[in-house]
Amino acid sequence: MTQPAPSDINRVLLIGGTGSIGRLVAARLLDLGRLPRVLTRDPARARRSLPAGVEVVAGELADPTAVRAAVAGVDAVVMTHGAPYGSGDYAAVDYGAVPAVLDALDGHRLPVVLMSSIGVTATGGQSRELLEWKRRGERLLRASGLPYTIVRPGWFDAGSSSHQQVDLRQGDLTEYGPVRRDHVAETIVQALLTPSARGRTVEVFSADGPIITDWAGAFLAAEPDRPGDLDGARDRPGPRPEAEPERVRTDLQRHAHIPPTPDI
Repeated sequence: MTQPAPSDINRVLLIGGTGSIGRLVAARLLDLGRLPRVLTRDPARARRSLPAGVEVVAGELADPTAVRAAVAGVDAVVMTHGAPYGSGDYAAVDYGAVPAVLDALDGHRLPVVLMSSIGVTATGGQSRELLEWKRRGERLLRASGLPYTIVRPGWFDAGSSSHQQVDLRQGDLTEYGPVRRDHVAETIVQALLTPSARGRTVEVFSADGPIITDWAGAFLAAEPDRPGDLDGARDRPGPRPEAEPERVRTDLQRHAHIPPTPDI
């Protein structure tokens, strides 16, 4: 299956669509005339929190049948999921959602936008376990060969409410930086609908300055990830695959595919 052009991206599956960023993404997609679909364990609760017009389907990421049904008929996938901090469910959720979606897509080359986090390439820190599993999810998506964009937000709402500019960076060099939630959602939606975002990994912050009016140019200015490399274009090198946990090694063996060179 060839990947749809941005104008053909209509129905979009949201993984993590009931979270704070997912709800904003759903609302923005509706504004743009798209049809968001949300996979959730609690449809009644989801309908209360999501805008009218969002399709809600019942299911869990751990249920392959439910995930396959959720991806059926969609043109793209957006992943804004995350386990509650301190829950210890990072391997199952933050990482596990990625192989679950890849299994369900079964080789269909749909665009995928994955929300990750700044700090995934750092060493140490109290969030180390969470960030390691997020990075493993990133690396598996890159290895899959799907047309992807990875968006790494800074710190939500940390004094950024007056900042109007979406500030895109690379290399995961900023340990702390604020970002507005609506800026994260807008970056995700624009990444989905902008061809020059494919095959790129960006960090997103909020800053003083003009708003982005040329998203194609903003993404084009970002260095594309190297085809066949598990890490982002300017990232510090990650662990060798053989040093990863067994489930990660198995997933890489099943899904690894050298991606095509991104459009530049």
